[in-house]
Amino acid sequence: MKKAIFTLAILAMAFGNASFAQRKANLKLDATQNVLKHYGLRDETTIVPETAEWQTLEGEQYRTAYTYDEYDYYLLEEFTEYNEGNGWNDMYQISYEYDFAGNVIEMMSMSAFESGVMQNEARATLTYDDFELSEVVIQYWENGDWVNEEKQVYNYNGDVTTVLYWEWNGSNWASNELYTYTYGNGSVELLIQYMQGGAWQNDEKQLMTLNFDERITEILVQEWVNPSWVNEELTTYNYESNVFPTKTVQQWNGSAWENDVKFEYAYDGNGNAVSGLCLGFGGGEWVSHNGDIEMPFANGEKSNEYYGFNVDVKFVDLTGVNENATAMNLSVFPLPAQGEVSIKADGFAKAEIYNLAGQKLLESLSETVNVAMLPSGLYIIKVYDRAGGMASLKMTVR
Repeated sequence: MKKAIFTLAILAMAFGNASFAQRKANLKLDATQNVLKHYGLRDETTIVPETAEWQTLEGEQYRTAYTYDEYDYYLLEEFTEYNEGNGWNDMYQISYEYDFAGNVIEMMSMSAFESGVMQNEARATLTYDDFELSEVVIQYWENGDWVNEEKQVYNYNGDVTTVLYWEWNGSNWASNELYTYTYGNGSVELLIQYMQGGAWQNDEKQLMTLNFDERITEILVQEWVNPSWVNEELTTYNYESNVFPTKTVQQWNGSAWENDVKFEYAYDGNGNAVSGLCLGFGGGEWVSHNGDIEMPFANGEKSNEYYGFNVDVKFVDLTGVNENATAMNLSVFPLPAQGEVSIKADGFAKAEIYNLAGQKLLESLSETVNVAMLPSGLYIIKVYDRAGGMASLKMTVR
């Protein structure tokens, strides 16, 4: 039941850069990202990876190309290839579907790693409640059909969030693991438990220490050895301003911490890690070592992971893809909306209000819109300018 240390995976919740089993495990790791986002510890950004290349000490090479929607900047596809010395070969592809509010509702993984032909492998279906992720169902492809594998159910209650994991036993869902996150002043604690004998049993605990910018600076992992918690692993993010040039992982030897793995990074002027190096400690010195290299970008607000000893990433800033929309200076007030909302936008032409299913409910040529007839809930307001640009905002009506 022992778990690897949780790291901050990409916002889009990619399956990862490995086998189906590891990709499924990486999707579980993304629960931490979702919970931290719920607590407000992660921000959105339009600076995104364009390509990534990495390699292992065994000489295997990998590369991923990321494709985005030209208008809304959404990640549409990740396509990964590998080279073991005989040229580039297709490895896997991950595609994403979104709802009208921009939430990922389906991720589909296809793999060619074993067969050489791209085939369905796994998919995750995500549902939301008021923009909060509420459930994830993971299925795998078998004999021409999708088969249930795992389900994650989120419950948010103030500073405590739980993620309950269910496994499919062939006919029903059975509870399997429980992750409890508790947000405090300068910390987030994660308690991992598993079901045994009809009761939850302690397994692992992680204490994430935050700095004044609400960035994780340290993760202490402890293992439950009845009747107490025992130190296991300590990860330290060594920050300079908004980036960490190094990250060090240490293991507990029973009486003291010993160096295990270190990661070194080089950043561009926007806070994106353009290269990463993994080093292992042995014989009293740091040497090249294969590991899961966390590559942060947009000043550490997001990250991807790649397995190997070095990684190089190129980034693209999509902020200006739709210059008309970004230049609109859109604001809507008051929010939450009650009765009427006022719109402020350069070159205003018209406004449209949609529900989360994408149905247009209202259209107005005025900068004041009466929303009193709309039921309480979440909506999307789209505003167009006279040059044809469009910008949108999420809007709560009470």
